[in-house]
Amino acid sequence: MITLSAIGIGGYIGIAVGGIVLILLMALIIRAASKAVSQPTMEPIDYPELDKKVIGEHLSEALRFETISMVDAYKGKDEPFLAFREWMLKTYPHVAKEAELTVIAGYSLVFCLKGSDFDLLPCAFLSHQDVVPAPAKGWDYPPFSGAMGEDGYIYGRGALDMKDHLVAVLEGAEYWLSRGKHFERTTYLCFGHDEEPGQSLDGAPNIVRYFQQQGVRLEFVLDEGGSIIEGKQLFAKGYVAAIGATEKGMGDLEIVVHQEGGHSSRPMYPSANGILADVIRRIEKHPMRARMTPLLKQTFVTLSGATNPLFKFVLANADVFAPLLKVVLSKASPVTNALVRTTLATTVLWGSDARNTIANEVKVNVNFRTLSGETSEDVVKHLNKILKKYIKTGQVRIDLLAHSEPSPESRCDGEVFDTLTKSIRQTFEETTVIPYVFLGATDSRFYAPICDRIYRFGPVVMGWDDESRFHGINERIHPDKLARAVRFFVTYMDNACHAVD
Repeated sequence: MITLSAIGIGGYIGIAVGGIVLILLMALIIRAASKAVSQPTMEPIDYPELDKKVIGEHLSEALRFETISMVDAYKGKDEPFLAFREWMLKTYPHVAKEAELTVIAGYSLVFCLKGSDFDLLPCAFLSHQDVVPAPAKGWDYPPFSGAMGEDGYIYGRGALDMKDHLVAVLEGAEYWLSRGKHFERTTYLCFGHDEEPGQSLDGAPNIVRYFQQQGVRLEFVLDEGGSIIEGKQLFAKGYVAAIGATEKGMGDLEIVVHQEGGHSSRPMYPSANGILADVIRRIEKHPMRARMTPLLKQTFVTLSGATNPLFKFVLANADVFAPLLKVVLSKASPVTNALVRTTLATTVLWGSDARNTIANEVKVNVNFRTLSGETSEDVVKHLNKILKKYIKTGQVRIDLLAHSEPSPESRCDGEVFDTLTKSIRQTFEETTVIPYVFLGATDSRFYAPICDRIYRFGPVVMGWDDESRFHGINERIHPDKLARAVRFFVTYMDNACHAVD
């Protein structure tokens, strides 16, 4: 028999530590159980009058307009935009009749549906008309044909980004107006024309200036962004709908290398190319630090209610397990890595203009995406640190180009957000709605001066292979998914804007 005296002081310490660990473990289990709440199931709302075939035909027609962003080789090619505008007015006659249309910067469109309750702040549904170029090579169907494929999908540039969204917004508004309804809340439909080039100058910024001149402040903005995916991709049940409550900042900078060059028959080392190669290696080897933002922690806590007990325990206690999650997310995939840090990607390189000449100056473009809590200045400081060896000698110079900072984080609680999540669950059964950091850039970032609640969500279920079709070949959407997106906007417009007689 072992007596207490035989245990010794080490034994007592071990028992105490074990007890503390057990208590902490139980506390975390209880904490996880209280925070990991499953979202209520909503009864889906159907609209039998919605004609899937007609909606699909409308998108097919919209895809035939080659509204490629008017930059570079397409500068000044505005005929498709003007024709597309006329098509909208013809295809959606009730929107054309009831809405006041303001044309901004020649091509961006603002449809204003005046509400009957002036105590309600207006809202805005955003989309963009422009698409990226689409060389025909590799496509199963011509990229601007809007063809219905043998597989039942509608093919064309903009089918996913984002004429599907634009058509769904117009279909949603047309649905209520064609039935003699109007909205209590003043509702704007804002369609920019130059979102794709990355640094919109004429469209969204001028739309926001127009609103500011009119003294308009918005209750909420909904733009493209997160989508709906199968929950199993995130170890969750059912489906998961991701709402972008913020988006990363973005920008470009050039790193310029100066070093004596000359004829390739008399090379000297290190050459400008050699230094540039080392610069790129340092950028890739020394990423900016990983961080768990408050919004990302909220993402995991919200998701935890739809996961198994083990994931629920970890995700619901995301603040406690942040060090572990940072490591896992950094290594899991490029997407998860981008959720926890500011990323830098070397994209375009410039060098010698002759095969037998060693350039005196070479440079590389670095595209960066800034995480909330950091700025473009932090990116430059990081590069100054990892490249100080060359900067001190004057061999390397960093030139910051056009950039925008991370957008403010919108609240993910309260009536405005709850109405959005309810509308999603009324459209997509067995769906958990989570807020998250949107990794791309949208026109919505310009609306921060006039709106505190900006959300980024595209109501389309995305499969594994859809991601590569954005800006890629064989961009497509199934009519069933498009019809479901229209159902969402019909529902959301009623819930948020209040369609009444």
